[in-house]
Amino acid sequence: MKKLVCFLIVPFIVLVLASLSMSSGVEPIVLITAEEAAAPDLDPAEWHLEVSRTDEGPEIQVLSPHMGASVKKPVSIDVRFIKGEKEIDLSTIKLEYLKFLTIDLTPRVKDYLTKDGVKVPNVNLPSGTHTIRLSVGDIAGAVTKQVFTFEVF
Repeated sequence: MKKLVCFLIVPFIVLVLASLSMSSGVEPIVLITAEEAAAPDLDPAEWHLEVSRTDEGPEIQVLSPHMGASVKKPVSIDVRFIKGEKEIDLSTIKLEYLKFLTIDLTPRVKDYLTKDGVKVPNVNLPSGTHTIRLSVGDIAGAVTKQVFTFEVF
């Protein structure tokens, strides 16, 4: 009986360990499709400032990818929000892909949004230059917007 159990369990354990070692971890998130990336860009004159902040709104710190950086796939997105005088209002957070027709990326990252920021560890983006506008506000209505551009190769 012990030999039969070992005969059945040992191959199962080997298969499980082999599959774990072959997997690369978390599947990449497709934040922007190839079709969206190929769309015409929004004229930079329409970006409405690279950084704007009203009153004592939250501060936005883009930790990764850095502004103007060239990064390899997959990309890690790490943005920190630093509250001003009031608490951050999660309902005001918005990520937009700045193309001729702006694409709202917020629903695609909603599981990665907190009052501390946006942290998406494994993002698959098409090669090319990407410009994102990020907005965040507080419970008093003060809003901060920041535009950042990076290249994926």
